[in-house]
This record gives sequence, structure tokens and C-alpha cells, in this order.
Amino acid sequence: MRKFLLTLVLVMLTFCLMAEEADTLKINFALLNPQEINLELRVYAPMQRIYVTANFSVEKDSLPEAVYHSLFLTKDARIEYFLINDKFIPPVYSSNLVPEHFNPVFPYPEMLKENSNLNCYSFYLPNYEGKINFTLRYSIPIPDWIKESDIRGYVTFSSSQNWYPRNLTGTCKVYARLLSSTYYTMELGTQCTIKEKDGVRTTEGYFIDSPTEQTILKIIKG
Repeated sequence: MRKFLLTLVLVMLTFCLMAEEADTLKINFALLNPQEINLELRVYAPMQRIYVTANFSVEKDSLPEAVYHSLFLTKDARIEYFLINDKFIPPVYSSNLVPEHFNPVFPYPEMLKENSNLNCYSFYLPNYEGKINFTLRYSIPIPDWIKESDIRGYVTFSSSQNWYPRNLTGTCKVYARLLSSTYYTMELGTQCTIKEKDGVRTTEGYFIDSPTEQTILKIIKG
């Protein structure tokens, strides 16, 4: 009888562990996949930060099936707010994820590790239909300026740092607009246009982002 009870307990324990593992690997997440992203950048020199407003849209029918849909952003970002269809929506901060949590399986497991410099923000979207519009407002630190002369210098931001909400499943057209004093300008892979009015310089350009390639945005002062 004792042996039977011990065997029964071991079987139940094994079943519980298997159930826990199955629940752990349950697919609950999928990536947001914008085809176009609009970024507005503003330099705030006193705080040594750049304020970013990111806008993009996705079609609900184009999203993989999942409970939550996610994006990744550098941990250096200080989030001010998220808007979905012009309404404030707090995201779910997702951690302790593994690639199998995603549909399809997440292709970059190194991004999910604890020592990764990325946060995963997820959104519950079952009540939305058609085009879903996202707005993210946050700031990122300006790294040390690389001096070219006493008055001229530059800083760079790589797409691999995920300083904006990238499409990690395919190519995406990213429009960037820098609003600044006439002391700053911006360079991208394509030629930028510059306009000035009432002391405000607007520098605009775009690049084609790919998850397998690196794009550099350079901000120049002086």
C-alpha cells in the first residue's frame, strides 16, 4: 500500500510539473509589425535627452493570433505615455519570456535574456478592429558628443539599439523629423531636407529598416 501511494504521489507530481511546463510555454504573445513608422525628435540639451514621439499603425487582420501583441524598446527610454487610437492605454510589462511564448517563435532569443538592454511592452487588442493607431512618447539619453572641433560634434543612434519600436519581422520604412534650433541637424542613410522658420530648423529624412541590418541616425551640433 505504501509503495502504491508513493508511486501515485510521484505520478501526480510529474503531471503537475508537466502542466506547469506546458503553461509556461503557452503561446500568449506576437510581435507588432508596422510597415511604416513616423518619428519626431526634439533635442533637450539641458537634460541631455532626446524626446521621441513615435507613430505607427497596424491592421488587426495582419497580426498573428495571440493574447498580447508586443514591441521592444531600449531600457534607457523613459516612457511618458502610450496611446492606442488616441486613448491612453497602459502597456503590460512582460518579462521572463522565452522564444516559444511567441507566435511564431521569437527569432532573437538574446533579446529576451535578463541582461538584455530591452524592455518588452505588450498590449491586449481583442476589442480592436481594422486599423489600430499607436502613439508612443518617451525620451532617451544623449550619449557623449564626439567632438570634431571646439564647436562641432555629433552623436549616433543605431537601429540595433531599438531606440524606436522596430518591426522585427520584416522591412519597414521609417520617417524621421528632427525639430531643433539652427544649432542642430540630422543625417541618415538617405539625403535629408532642411527647412527653417522662426528660428526652428526642421530636418527630415527616411530610411528602410531591416531587422538583419543596422541603420545609423546621426545628430550634429555646431
